[in-house]
Amino acid sequence: MRALLDNIIILGIIMSIIFYEITEISPGGIIVPGYLVLFLGQPLRILMTVIVSIITLYLVRILSDYTILYGKRKFAMMIMISFCLRYFLNQGINYLEITAVAGTLIGNIIPGIIAHEFDRQGVVKTLSALIVVGVSLKLILILLGKGLAV
Repeated sequence: MRALLDNIIILGIIMSIIFYEITEISPGGIIVPGYLVLFLGQPLRILMTVIVSIITLYLVRILSDYTILYGKRKFAMMIMISFCLRYFLNQGINYLEITAVAGTLIGNIIPGIIAHEFDRQGVVKTLSALIVVGVSLKLILILLGKGLAV
């Protein structure tokens, strides 16, 4: 099972690179579509990940009005803020005793990577590319007979 998951991530990376080379639009980073496919059966997790990514984007934009943030420094700040948002979201869910699935995000740094791409090329463009590559990847896995029931 672990090898299958690794293969899905690798295939997602390959498809992301091909998609970017053809369209010059990043589907949320090269590893994000593979992770998205692993959680297509849990749309709430995907939605929460996108929401945290958008919140991260706007928090970093506000922060950049008061500090010098660009390049790698800005990317690192997006990763750190998304990580902190994930932590506080999980703490709030534990405190309120809500089902953990409702607030769990995909990965630790995936929301930060998505936020970085939102900043670079826009929310609509990034989400559109992410959906196209993610659904295409899932269709290829189904055709290969390796569709996941996650």
